[in-house]
Amino acid sequence: MHDAHEHGTFDDALRDSLRRTPWLFASVIFHGVVFLIAAQFPWSVARDAPEDRRIVSESAPAVDPIDPPEPPEPVEPRTVDTLEPIELPEVAETPVEADVPNPEPDLALSPIAAPFDANRSNDVLGVGGGAGGPRGGGSGRRRIERRNGKANETIDRGLEWLARHQDPRGRWSSAGFSDMCETNRCDGEGSAMHDVGVTGLALLAFLGSGHHPDHGRYRENVSRGLRWLADRQDGETGCFGEPNAHEQFLYDHLLASLAMTEAYGMCRRPTLAPIAQKGVNFVHATRNPYRGWRYAWPPNGQSDLSVTGWAVLALKSAKEFGLKVDDAAFDGVRHLLDELTDDATGRTGYLQRGGYSAREPGMEERWPHEKTEAMTAVAVLCRAMLGEDPDRSPAMRAGADLLRKQLPLFDPGEGTIDYYYWYYGSYAMWQMGGRDWDAWQRKMLDAVVETQRHDGDERGSWDPQFDPWGHRGGRVYATAIMTLCLEVYFRYDRVVGSR
Repeated sequence: MHDAHEHGTFDDALRDSLRRTPWLFASVIFHGVVFLIAAQFPWSVARDAPEDRRIVSESAPAVDPIDPPEPPEPVEPRTVDTLEPIELPEVAETPVEADVPNPEPDLALSPIAAPFDANRSNDVLGVGGGAGGPRGGGSGRRRIERRNGKANETIDRGLEWLARHQDPRGRWSSAGFSDMCETNRCDGEGSAMHDVGVTGLALLAFLGSGHHPDHGRYRENVSRGLRWLADRQDGETGCFGEPNAHEQFLYDHLLASLAMTEAYGMCRRPTLAPIAQKGVNFVHATRNPYRGWRYAWPPNGQSDLSVTGWAVLALKSAKEFGLKVDDAAFDGVRHLLDELTDDATGRTGYLQRGGYSAREPGMEERWPHEKTEAMTAVAVLCRAMLGEDPDRSPAMRAGADLLRKQLPLFDPGEGTIDYYYWYYGSYAMWQMGGRDWDAWQRKMLDAVVETQRHDGDERGSWDPQFDPWGHRGGRVYATAIMTLCLEVYFRYDRVVGSR
């Protein structure tokens, strides 16, 4: 019994040992590998390292190992007809005579939706949004079509004419635009000294319909125009064109600055930011302290409401799109508006309190002063841009009443035609809304839509010879400002709510 028991125990032990041998062998190998790895680790470095050493930045988002984020949607390939817009030149930073800093380095890189896109609204200027966006089916287009279905076609024809008559170098020439005619040569030449201004005005017409360097049928035209203006900017002052090149040079600079600023706001091109900012800096440099603007640089203390109106639009656009703006300029404009507005009549003068709008010498008989309320319209729009509520502002109410007495009327014999007045009046009455806008828009659409040319190379344009300022900017000016007039429905929303 004893021998059998011992033998059985040995056999059992042997078999058990053989079964465990592979695991013992694997365990020996594993511990050997661990020992070798541990021997290679730099324990001295680990002992010297700070205890709070972090490998991953605190700002890095945690990733759920179970539910990883979905991969991004594939990007649609660009179609063949999508042309690469022309790049604008970089502009070196130079000091200007204005105590306004340049934008922060990351200003031009911050992404933002195009301000004229449908369903977008802004806090200050109200560009786009409720106004209907770039005529892409927004409420603005429906409003205009309810009154006159031809209005959108009129805008399109105006832009087509401007595109056909753009110089290959990018400018719109006041005097030389007819060199671009396809068949007959258009008449209606203006003054060559205003090429910077009419180029800015033409660009505003394209921007107002949603075309910019990165979007739209006319993005190439806009890119070329902006590049031409950038090449005309004075490196020292920031002025578009030559400062003091002619008496009214500041009009040209303000129009170019407004166009450059709006283009930057729409596409956020990094190369546009310093160009636009320098233009804004020069606007500040030409301002009279505690007042507005006129012709002189350096400023000499004289201010008129016409130049000041364009300056307000340029600065409000710049402020809306994040450029550096000195708010003291708006305080000066408020002071000037109150100084020039007659409380008894509601009229705002050009240079004097309650005076009429300006006319060039010799023009008064054909275009009488009393046939226009252009400066009152400028004042109403400026007050809206500066935050006055039309429902609570006696000055705006009185001004709108005057505009309702001088509604647009295309009558060459009566001297009632004034494209400049119709432009500002449309934007002012749009801000007033209600019965003021209803009364104005009916006459405005009749006067503007029905007078566009439909024949020859003039098709899509407006005749400048009927307008008191047509000899300055010519057919380019007339066509650009009338196109802008019709874009009132979707260019700016109402600043103080919808009425």
